[in-house]
Amino acid sequence: MNNSLFVYGTLRKGETNQHFLTKATLLSASCWVYGELHDTGFGYPVLKGNQTKKVWGELYEVNLEQLKQIDQLEEYSPLNETNEYIRVVQPVHTETEMIDAYLYVVGDKLLECESLIKSGDWVRYLSDNRN
Repeated sequence: MNNSLFVYGTLRKGETNQHFLTKATLLSASCWVYGELHDTGFGYPVLKGNQTKKVWGELYEVNLEQLKQIDQLEEYSPLNETNEYIRVVQPVHTETEMIDAYLYVVGDKLLECESLIKSGDWVRYLSDNRN
């Protein structure tokens, strides 16, 4: 598998952590995965499993160093028993194909977040709530 990474929150273009991906290659600016998006109340969202709803985001090609830095940002370690996020591989749907990519889903520390973002789009949700 290549190092594709699906991002749906603060790592997206125009958001607070986009700088982590400035040297990454954008593969798709509009793509989606199955899941539910929830507002954590901490200024970032979390993705939970759901096979009928869609979460929108962007797909990037990253190198191992970028992936390691994003693991640190997301406070993810395979050695931790409790993480905010867990990095998994899941199919990402682009306009033309399905690509298996890394993405971060809910970990033990964020399981209680239940503020559903109905649109499944963090950027849209922020825009709608700023106005």
